[in-house]
Amino acid sequence: EGMFGNSERRTQHFEQMLEPPGEAMSDTWQLIEVARRMGYGDLFPWPKETHIQDIWNEYRRFHDNPKHRMAPYEELKERPGIQWPYVDGKETKWRYRVGHDPAADPKYGDFDFYGKPDHRAWIWFRPWEPPAEEPDEEYPFWLNTGRVLEHWHTGSMTRRIPVLHRAMPHAYVELNPDDAARLGIRTGDRVRLVSRRGELVLPAAINERGVPTPGQVFVPFFDESMLINELTLDAFCPISKQPDYKKCAVRVEKVWA
Repeated sequence: EGMFGNSERRTQHFEQMLEPPGEAMSDTWQLIEVARRMGYGDLFPWPKETHIQDIWNEYRRFHDNPKHRMAPYEELKERPGIQWPYVDGKETKWRYRVGHDPAADPKYGDFDFYGKPDHRAWIWFRPWEPPAEEPDEEYPFWLNTGRVLEHWHTGSMTRRIPVLHRAMPHAYVELNPDDAARLGIRTGDRVRLVSRRGELVLPAAINERGVPTPGQVFVPFFDESMLINELTLDAFCPISKQPDYKKCAVRVEKVWA
């Protein structure tokens, strides 16, 4: 049992699904037991039966204002998710907007970015940085990599769950239907993607889950048997230092049997 929060400001409660085997226990209860053995039991006074609810109630005390108030435990159990701030029994779906966000003060106009001292949005301008690589005559397609619903990142945990693995057992390449028709590629055909760094053969998916725009192809990166990052760039953002694994130029070839 616990809570899950995401960048949409949505908090979701999830129930315990199984009783742990043997002496196994949740991460939360492990921390509490270690703290008690170290002599800090007074800081974790909650019984095992209600410790999740008790921890959440304590957490809410540190956010008890219109800018950050969280929904109560009982309400989260009843609903599929609630966006904070949660004020007067209502979630805030449009933050900083006067009339929608209870913490937004109309004296600052239609929007009140109350997290800033001047109550205005801060936008940081940075120099234009061109992409390290763009499509050309030899490699005319953009390759875009990403996730699928069933697998989190590389699938190191989700692929161990049989129902998720059966639902999405391997990677694939999505093509725009017009590009696929021009290249004579149908769903299930083997397709070779070639970049300046490597190549990879995958099954094609046309008009399946997603439809890339013309000139683009998409490949998920969860499948360790189809290492799409062998094709991608080793460049990185000069500001954040984040590697540029999301895009590169590729050539698309149908593999003839």
